[in-house]
Amino acid sequence: MSVWTTHFRRELRRILTERRILLTMLAGPFLYALVFGGVYWSGRIRKVPIVIVDQDHSVLSRDLTRALLASENLSLAFYGDSPADFYEAARRERAYACVVIPKDFERDTVRGRQGRVTVILDGSNILIGNMTSRTISGTIAAYRAGARARRLMAGGMSRAQAMAAAAPIRPVVRPLFNPASHYGFFILAGLVLVALQQVTRMGAAISLSLDAEPANRLEIASIGGSAWSVLTAKVAATSVTVLPIAYVAIRLPFDLFGSPFRGNWCVAYALLTLFMLMQIFAGYGISGICGSAVFSLHVLLYVSVPLFALTGFTWPAYAMPGWAQAVRSLIPLAHIADMFRKMALMGANLGVLLPHLAVLLAWAPVSVLWGYWGLRRQTALRR
Repeated sequence: MSVWTTHFRRELRRILTERRILLTMLAGPFLYALVFGGVYWSGRIRKVPIVIVDQDHSVLSRDLTRALLASENLSLAFYGDSPADFYEAARRERAYACVVIPKDFERDTVRGRQGRVTVILDGSNILIGNMTSRTISGTIAAYRAGARARRLMAGGMSRAQAMAAAAPIRPVVRPLFNPASHYGFFILAGLVLVALQQVTRMGAAISLSLDAEPANRLEIASIGGSAWSVLTAKVAATSVTVLPIAYVAIRLPFDLFGSPFRGNWCVAYALLTLFMLMQIFAGYGISGICGSAVFSLHVLLYVSVPLFALTGFTWPAYAMPGWAQAVRSLIPLAHIADMFRKMALMGANLGVLLPHLAVLLAWAPVSVLWGYWGLRRQTALRR
């Protein structure tokens, strides 16, 4: 048996028998993918409970209430007597918005005056608040145009003329790539990639940190071989176990949770393979810096949140400060996430992905050298 094969089998045996590595690298991706998919299963915020305060109690106010509650995005929490009822409900998360229809709403509307409707939002949750605001504003605008059209029709205009006069500008919105504005389609693949990066680095760091123990150093030395042969054997053994897991995990958002994928899966797998290999080397490099497995895990957990924030899933990249955009442009995770999003939703080909791929290719030799340095530092191999 060759020296390289001995190191390969030794690493493979460790991955499959060391509980920390096994649970982290093999079970972790599936756990993350299933949890993320379950959280974002619906993909859209619907049936947000709102409070209706009808101070007019007229035919028109009841008509407007029916129009609001006809939206799939809204539901009735309860009818209130005043806005003060909503404040307590918002604190208890029973309602997230309040629509106040004032007294004399019908009188003002019939006389052609501008009827005022007050909308109070719970701004503590931006996702719910923004969606609720858009839905209520759009419904009220449509209702106002309809009411004006009815007055014009009563004055003798035809229905077509009245509708054109009531709403002279009609926006036609055509969302591309994600027509349903499904949040899961946008974020799920990126979250799985974040998880794959994290668990792969953690597993690789744990493995190399174990090699730093005196008994394992002696075992590696007794087997023989250069630092490069040990490194390539360890990476090969890790790849054999983790890559199939990664290929299955990245498919879960699309095959199990229904996210569309309009790109080429062969290209996607090739890009994912490159990214995963870089994470194995990075895990070794982090182990070389930190020394122990515990410290390596602490560092990886510490940097995971900022890295995720810089990917652009929680905040658009173009809206970040200049320094943050510059840092983001250097992070491989941001580019692999952008590539999968563009492939999945836009059907982007390799030509469109080249700027992102160039960053990964630039980092690839850096990650290899970093991993090589980490292995030599942890194992004391000098060749």
